[in-house]
Amino acid sequence: MDEFELIERAFRARAPVTHPWTRVPNGDDASVHAGPDGMDIVVSTDTSVAGRHWPEDAPLDRAAARAVNAALSDLAAMGAEAAWCWLNVMVREAREADAMGEGAARALAAARVELAGGDMVRAPLNALTVTVAGLVPEGRAMRRSEARAGDDLWLAGECGLAAWALEAWQAGRRDVEARRFLDVRPLLAEGVRLREAGVRCCIDVSDGLLADAGHVARASGVGLEIRLEDVSGFAWLGERVEEARAARLALAGGEDYALLFAASPELRERLAGMGSRVGACVADHPGLVRATLRGRPVECDVAGFRHFG
Repeated sequence: MDEFELIERAFRARAPVTHPWTRVPNGDDASVHAGPDGMDIVVSTDTSVAGRHWPEDAPLDRAAARAVNAALSDLAAMGAEAAWCWLNVMVREAREADAMGEGAARALAAARVELAGGDMVRAPLNALTVTVAGLVPEGRAMRRSEARAGDDLWLAGECGLAAWALEAWQAGRRDVEARRFLDVRPLLAEGVRLREAGVRCCIDVSDGLLADAGHVARASGVGLEIRLEDVSGFAWLGERVEEARAARLALAGGEDYALLFAASPELRERLAGMGSRVGACVADHPGLVRATLRGRPVECDVAGFRHFG
């Protein structure tokens, strides 16, 4: 079997979703897509590597689904409606391509996203580079630079559980709770609803809550204050590990793909049920993030995930 037959079997044949704005689909030298009037096209790319972004012994179908969903989370943070995906696949063996294709197709089908193209090469390790694109009304993409002093700070999703699960996996556990690390769900519908509700500032929490909050603080020129007791996931962790470890996991664990967003207090009623208020944006200490637990400062490494750490 040559490369093109393997691509057809492992990926194209498993991904039947098509988008109405596609003019030339997967299979030509490049795909072609219309740009609908009044809409912006949002594009993001992400690379996931075995042994770095997922454990070497993780099932490859779930690892590939995780990689696709992690990339789609960037579209959720912008409030975009996901439309297309391009996969650049690196595999050691043909059978591993089949497993990765199965997982990628499952994630794309769940999100109703078209596999618009990509490439595959044989390599000494398994990896995926996932490029995704979506549509958002012109000028309405949520951005990390739009927080303002006086805004509420909200969180949709949970923090710390993926890091806890990864530690459990690395310790040899293979139960349902230990597999939480592999089960990424991009909050695409939630991102669209936040944008439609009037939210202008959002980021997905991939590198750790404090680290990603720091991106918002620096881009917006405000200080952020986070109440750890209000962070969804912290109480769950606190029932299983000591408080200091629960705090570290919730604040610096990363890989949860929750959405952290800032919004004016006037939007509180409209945002009810879309997340939890976990803090505030303040005028003092611009660019910095402070976390407290029941009013007391929490010290934590804010570096989050570091590719070269």
